[in-house]
Amino acid sequence: MRLDSLTRFISLLGVLFGYLCVTEVAIPAEFGDVELSAYALGSWPRDVNIFNQGTTVPATNQAGFGAGLKVGLFPAALHRMVGLELDSNIHSGALSFPNSAHGQNTETGYSDLLLINTTFNLILRYPGEQIRPYVGVGIGWSHGTLLNPNIAGRDDNDFDSARAFTHQFLGGAQILLSSKLFLFGEYRYLSSNYHWESLAMDFRTHYGLLGVGLRF
Repeated sequence: MRLDSLTRFISLLGVLFGYLCVTEVAIPAEFGDVELSAYALGSWPRDVNIFNQGTTVPATNQAGFGAGLKVGLFPAALHRMVGLELDSNIHSGALSFPNSAHGQNTETGYSDLLLINTTFNLILRYPGEQIRPYVGVGIGWSHGTLLNPNIAGRDDNDFDSARAFTHQFLGGAQILLSSKLFLFGEYRYLSSNYHWESLAMDFRTHYGLLGVGLRF
């Protein structure tokens, strides 16, 4: 029975997909635009102070690179000018700082970073025929992970992960190659405050994005 039900379900999906292709996705077109995008990103974080085991010292944040995905909905009732995006990305990074802890200076503390951001973005755009500029704001969660930290006085030697509320501001433009395919470029400024074991940092970074998307 389960195999028969699965076969019927797959057949139904095939019929539905074929119908949507033949009708040029008429249902979403009436409801609005659904967009699926993939992108590469570069991160250029600001150098900030870091709190290390009771001492505040200046830290250097290195640039990183990564990739992300986002899906957006722009309802026809709002003239496809206002939409909501679900966005997620992952990228690398690194930080270093004077390892002054407990009154002693033990050269330089260092750690690689792995950052994962997931946000909901509210987007306002101009629905041009060839170029669609847009601006937006987003809120969500960020995971910052220290990888192989070399920081004297810490108990952990491999990794430490911290979860933080994050928010961002963004702006960009889409270039329409066809009614369904587009390229886009985007700038973002993101803010997160990470609190690891005996270590804390107010992370601020600039992002540059280049990507491609499909509109359904």
